[in-house]
Amino acid sequence: MASKEGHVWGATHTGHRRKENEDRFLIRRLEDLDGFLLAVADGMGGEAGGGIAAQIVIDALEHSRVAASDRERTLLRILEHCGERIRETAAQDQGLEGMGTTATVAIADREHVSWAHVGDSRMYLFRSGSLKQITMDHTFVRELIEEGSMTEQEAARHPLRNMLDQCVGCGNMSPDSGRLDLRAGDRLLLCSDGLTRHVSDEAIASMLQAGTARQAVEALQQQALDAGGKDNVTVVILDGPGSSALHEE
Repeated sequence: MASKEGHVWGATHTGHRRKENEDRFLIRRLEDLDGFLLAVADGMGGEAGGGIAAQIVIDALEHSRVAASDRERTLLRILEHCGERIRETAAQDQGLEGMGTTATVAIADREHVSWAHVGDSRMYLFRSGSLKQITMDHTFVRELIEEGSMTEQEAARHPLRNMLDQCVGCGNMSPDSGRLDLRAGDRLLLCSDGLTRHVSDEAIASMLQAGTARQAVEALQQQALDAGGKDNVTVVILDGPGSSALHEE
């Protein structure tokens, strides 16, 4: 499944090992803000429950009102509401117990990006040939890295490296949020861990160097599939100022 609007492109793939795709993504044009609402959600809690949890987030973002001011607060409020909805839905069906989802969400206009994040999906900023991870993974091993008791190399091999300590729908959710400037030539990347578990930051940066947003999305997704495709793979790219992505065509 793919979606586009100008120089914004997103696609998701089930991968080679999974029977169902629990990933969801959103590219929503915000006419009033002359920008876009972007999101990637990676569901967890079984094939049925994970997809339902991720879809709850996407549906809420699709239909929520986004004002020009307090964008971070708006995104945080939506995620909190989604957490409540997911818990209520799970409580009504024993088969959905424990379901939740990651959520990486961004509002981008011509000059700025406001974002909110829970889980281990990621947002990156690619600028002047350099790739920077904007979000921090909410995982068990990331906490150990931050406190200095584990190295990045050790974390990459740890059996619990994919265990989340936060998700939308989990009781202990405390989303991160922030704001950054967009410059000419910037690229914004949102993705699920089906990409980053297989493709290094160096390889991601290389594939963001040239081509259209669609070409970059397809190249990244194919790289993850060629490297094993053990998980669902979802990639969304927005080209910043200087492209037609943030202008009417």
